[in-house]
Amino acid sequence: MTQTQTDSPITYDRAEELIRLLTDGLVNIKDKTGQFLLKLKDGSIIDTKGWQGWEWTHGIALTALYHHSRLDPSSPSAQFSKTTALAWFESQYKITEGKGAPKNINTMAPFYCLAGMLYDGSVKDERWTRWCDEWAEWIMNDLPRTEENGFQHITYANPHTNNLWDDTLMMTVIPLAQIGVLLNRPHYIEEAKYQFLLHIKYLTNPSTGLWYHGWEYTPEKGSLDFGHNFAGALWARGNAWITVSIPIFLEILGNRLAKDDPVRLSLIATLKRQVDALVACQDKETGMWHTLLVDPTSYVETSATAGFAAGILMALRMGLLSSPTYLSTANLALTGILSNIRPDGEVENVSFGTGVGYTQDFYKKIAITSMPYGQALAMLAFVEWERMQRA
Repeated sequence: MTQTQTDSPITYDRAEELIRLLTDGLVNIKDKTGQFLLKLKDGSIIDTKGWQGWEWTHGIALTALYHHSRLDPSSPSAQFSKTTALAWFESQYKITEGKGAPKNINTMAPFYCLAGMLYDGSVKDERWTRWCDEWAEWIMNDLPRTEENGFQHITYANPHTNNLWDDTLMMTVIPLAQIGVLLNRPHYIEEAKYQFLLHIKYLTNPSTGLWYHGWEYTPEKGSLDFGHNFAGALWARGNAWITVSIPIFLEILGNRLAKDDPVRLSLIATLKRQVDALVACQDKETGMWHTLLVDPTSYVETSATAGFAAGILMALRMGLLSSPTYLSTANLALTGILSNIRPDGEVENVSFGTGVGYTQDFYKKIAITSMPYGQALAMLAFVEWERMQRA
């Protein structure tokens, strides 16, 4: 899709500069006080903030690096992104002696990047193919399931029994689909389709098209009360996972889904409905979105804003969306992102990792701190802007 970017707040050269700056910020983030370390009951500690950890936070960072590495593979900047991503996998292989991290929904997130690089031929290493195979088989055969066979959102700290979260689509379903294409396993792809449709069923707010953060099945024999959406929170970053994951999923599948395939049509309709609502609730002064999308008393948040910009730009490039209003919305969001990038490359006004809350106030009190996914989603927004210029 070709677009005239007369109202764009950025140039291609500046986008490249920022992606490098954000990458430097990404690999140098540290938790200097220990405030944001995840301390588990068994005494182990997970660094969700520093670059040496293994969590969904790093998986999102690797996603941005992978997308940038594909943009112009022979360019020094793309090569730097590829090298940075591969160095993380090499480091983790060494740290874990080839075993990888404990398996859960969130630790699956890095495998979209790894499987993508293997599939496009930019990386050839049997170690990584074996890892992809092992982790995907765990998802298919050993991951706890909810009612209706959904992927239960198990994490390091909590099994979250019978929980569906919108995060799951980005962290696990997208990697599974990419591995399905890599290893030519159609049943992985069919499973991924089902998980998208199931999550749409329970997490989409029918009156707005925005997404709830989570759903918990609470089936009782003879009861009509089958479950709930916790606080009913229309949480921004959770919604951003949907805006990003639907275009990525459709791009992974490519011509494996016909133009009139019901799954494809359903996903596009879901995305459009959500983006229409996002246009309506964007803060027009800052270009940002509030962490509770329909609550202007909640703070504006950068990682979600960047995710929305990236997803909308992806969808425009792919022809999934077409109105000029969407481009204006994305450009305004880019302006908001730019205002939150420090000279040292750290992205400000990013909310810390957020579990499902039982009250709306829970989301409004989540701490603000620089995080790998804040860096990454800002990078992804600029990368997707660049990809649209080259389309």
